[in-house]
Amino acid sequence: MGKLWKASAAVLLALAALPSLARAQATGTITGTVTAAENGGPLSGAQVSLQGTVRRTVTDAQGRYRLTAEPGTYTVQVSTLGRSAGSRQVSVTAGGTATANFSLATSAVALEGITVNAVTGEAERHREVGTAVSSIQVGDMDKGAVNNLADVLTARAPGVTLMGSAGTTGTSSRIRIRGANSLSLSNEPLIFVDGVQATNSKGGFGVGGQTPNRLNDINPEDIQNIEVLKGPAASAIYGTAAANGVLLITTKRGRAGHTVWRTYGETGQIKDVTQYPPNYLSVQTLVPGASLYDTTFGYGVSNTTDAFGAGAPYRYCQNYNAALPVGNAARCTQDITVHFSPLNDPRTTPFSTGRRGKAGLNVSGGGTGLSYYVSGDIEGERGVLSYNRLERTSFRGNFNADPTSKLSLQLNTSYIGSRLDAVQGDNNVFSPIINGLLGPAQFVPGMNDDSVGTPGSRVASYFGWSNGDDSKLPTRQGVDRMILGANANYRAMSWLTLNGNAGLDFFARADAQTVDPASNLPLAAEYLLGYHDAQKSNNYQWTSNASALARFDLSSSVVSSTTLGTSYQRSLFNQVFCEGIGIPSGTTSCGATTSQFSIDESQTDNRTLGGYVREELAFNDRLFLAGSVRGDKNSGLVTGFIYYPSASLSWVVSEEPFFPQVSFLSNLRLRAAVGTSGQRPEFGQAETLFSAVSAQRNATEEAAVVLNNTGNADLKPERTREMEFGADLGLLQDRLSLDFTAYRKKSQDALISRNLEPSAGLTGSVFQNLGSIQNTGTELGINALVVDRRNVRFNARLAASTLHNKILELGEGIAPITFNRGIQAHYEGFTAGGFFGKPYTFSDANGNGLLDRGEVRVDSSRFLHIRSSVSGNDTTLALAFLGPSLPTNTQAFSADLTLFRNITFTTVFERRAGNRQMNYTQYFRCVNGTQGLGLCNDVANPEASLEEQARYLAATNLATGFGGASLAGYVEDATFTKWREFSVRFGAPESWGQRFPLVRGAALTVAGRNLKTWTGYSGLDPEINEGGGASNFGQGEFNTQPPVRYWTARIDLTF
Repeated sequence: MGKLWKASAAVLLALAALPSLARAQATGTITGTVTAAENGGPLSGAQVSLQGTVRRTVTDAQGRYRLTAEPGTYTVQVSTLGRSAGSRQVSVTAGGTATANFSLATSAVALEGITVNAVTGEAERHREVGTAVSSIQVGDMDKGAVNNLADVLTARAPGVTLMGSAGTTGTSSRIRIRGANSLSLSNEPLIFVDGVQATNSKGGFGVGGQTPNRLNDINPEDIQNIEVLKGPAASAIYGTAAANGVLLITTKRGRAGHTVWRTYGETGQIKDVTQYPPNYLSVQTLVPGASLYDTTFGYGVSNTTDAFGAGAPYRYCQNYNAALPVGNAARCTQDITVHFSPLNDPRTTPFSTGRRGKAGLNVSGGGTGLSYYVSGDIEGERGVLSYNRLERTSFRGNFNADPTSKLSLQLNTSYIGSRLDAVQGDNNVFSPIINGLLGPAQFVPGMNDDSVGTPGSRVASYFGWSNGDDSKLPTRQGVDRMILGANANYRAMSWLTLNGNAGLDFFARADAQTVDPASNLPLAAEYLLGYHDAQKSNNYQWTSNASALARFDLSSSVVSSTTLGTSYQRSLFNQVFCEGIGIPSGTTSCGATTSQFSIDESQTDNRTLGGYVREELAFNDRLFLAGSVRGDKNSGLVTGFIYYPSASLSWVVSEEPFFPQVSFLSNLRLRAAVGTSGQRPEFGQAETLFSAVSAQRNATEEAAVVLNNTGNADLKPERTREMEFGADLGLLQDRLSLDFTAYRKKSQDALISRNLEPSAGLTGSVFQNLGSIQNTGTELGINALVVDRRNVRFNARLAASTLHNKILELGEGIAPITFNRGIQAHYEGFTAGGFFGKPYTFSDANGNGLLDRGEVRVDSSRFLHIRSSVSGNDTTLALAFLGPSLPTNTQAFSADLTLFRNITFTTVFERRAGNRQMNYTQYFRCVNGTQGLGLCNDVANPEASLEEQARYLAATNLATGFGGASLAGYVEDATFTKWREFSVRFGAPESWGQRFPLVRGAALTVAGRNLKTWTGYSGLDPEINEGGGASNFGQGEFNTQPPVRYWTARIDLTF
């Protein structure tokens, strides 16, 4: 670590000393200052460009900019978030300097924002684009409440939903943009970092549910902005694999001018603030005055006849037995009810206060010919389980050079190194949560003792493991990652621009899991003898693009832009795995194992070659018509090139001469687009693959192969076609902006697994292009500059969306696809991954507030009547549709209030509704709890509601004649509203610059995350997921760690 920091510091100092590069060519200079119209203050970070050229820069901390250009007349364009755009024509002479200053008024409209296409390399103004593009200005975001890139994306853009969050340090989330397009393939978007495709793979050894991903490797401190392309209407030119949308991440750049040093440091704490449900014990007293729990045999079980037989002082009494009529032999009386929460009680909780720290240093600057941004950051986090830790180091170097006025070069480099110590959680016997929620209903002396000596027999623990036993199964993941990219723009002629970029995203991942025999965990032989698993993986993602842009005037009012290009991507993944048992204590190597040693190696390789053509016609810089076609050929498919067309229209109609001048309407843009993109099959789905094995032949061991996978040579990519239309409005002199979008996506040729007949002698199934899925929805964005005065500025934003997802077709002869232990399924005519369960009804006939088994019955009136995709006939299913797993409507509200120009309050709220969540945590503890310890509220709390009692009885025993159990009662409405973020930033006043001339800026930020949840959901949390980010559709908690609360303090200094 020390050597890396010394090397980084040396690079930073060397760059800071770089002199400004003078040009040898006969060029001129354009300089100016960009200021705020209301107070004349400088605007840093504003984008400045010369229309029709590749020349671009951003303003420095004093609002200044500098560009060089050959002699001629140019239009200088300026844009920045929250301000109206500006443009001015200048004349440049050889060796001369032209000045163009801008004063930008506040505005909630962003028509002049710029998106750089990662494929073509072109900078596209938002006014030219016929689709909705959400822009997240990360560089201007208060980082106090942001811990990783997933936090940056949460509640920032309409139609973008992050799902599956958990409170375990180092875990991942799912990203869904405008629903889900595929039943068998990934629904994650493509990610580009500075034009290089980046992987977001998830993987590692299983720890019960959660997995890390590579998205959060990327340091938010280095990101300038993120542009979100939401579907094929916008992403068609990105070709195969872009059907789920695209995230375009642009990192920070240097600026010509003074060298600027920035450093920051933050520290904070992490708390588990969940109120875990208590364990209950209800008993009938047989011998008064006796202890409820007996520790004679060291187990701490309830002192009941159920545990110790006749003669015990108590009889366990469930709610459903207490509900029986007087005279029934099974009836009991609940004399005593106790409850206790081991996870919340300070004597027994496994949770402690976690810590988080982060620090970084960056330098940016440059001259007229070279600019640079170099940074280094270190980060550490210890979760609420003390052995759950993450350490990460990152370095970045971005360099821009303009060797001539026609040529612009860019080099982007980054390195990330991380180490994660994961914990056993979710569906795992060592999980502290699962042991606590199945523990006793009363504090039992010794229950928090370590179980070494008698592991598996911990006092008052369902599975018999202590809180410390989880730490004896260390599961570690180390990652070394580099993202490298280079880009060149060359203005070959006044009308022709050439662009090329190439890059590599590489990571090496090492996973290891070791159980030392000294841990003495007698779960199985490998735990007693000790074992070691290890896998080492290398992932290569290559990107290369080349294009030519021809722009010329067809007339004085019509400009044509034609782009021709080609692209090539390759994804290569290889992995070596080993495992064995019987290791000496203290060793962590497969070579030290003494038995059951095995080793395996795997590799996947996928390549795509593409070509594209794009044409845009601009009429008076107000009406824009564009069309494109891309063709892709994938190495894993026999089929030839697959083509993806698109077309779009963008019309700034308010700038037309005929448009009526309305005082309250500042501008109006109408847009529409249609496009098709794809999703390629995974490696091996089209090919028939064999595995190498050893076989005995004539008492000799020989090499052989066995069929591993049956491929389908006729397989095609899934194709998704999207239509969208919308409007952008600026109101009240651009103090209020509204953007509305409606879309309809339809996926065809969706991959569905068809079972093969056993007589075929092949593997069990094969993928075919059979299915069709549809997503429709709306999106609304509102940005309001409510107050804009010298000492008070208040800005509020609302992002809202609706979604309706539906499976149109599974394919002839394909039965519904069930998963998530049978509670979720893909049915034709219903939402993908919907919840289905046997409906039931209940009634408390005698009104005593308790239900017996006979008072819960199947509700056949809610049975589904559908057409079978197998037989084609109408059929009745003993199931009801319980609801979707994807939210059907979301709203996010964020606001910032600045007082006296130095104090800024920022907050973010998010609401999701319409979806359901499987509460496996409650189901498991109710159905699998034991009267020897304690049971759940539904079974043993006489104050439990009738609904809670009924769902347990439905899950364990329905009326005779109907058969089977129903988990429907544990599928709950997952609607919630969350207070995601709050921060207050205290900036140093301008007078500090006079007192401390070396310090250009200073700020202190105090921030909190995960501050409050409002929900009717009865489980641990309505958005956590047992499968974390690796789950495609599965949605349910299973003793999953809920989100934790962060409070941090941060200092930023600028020199």
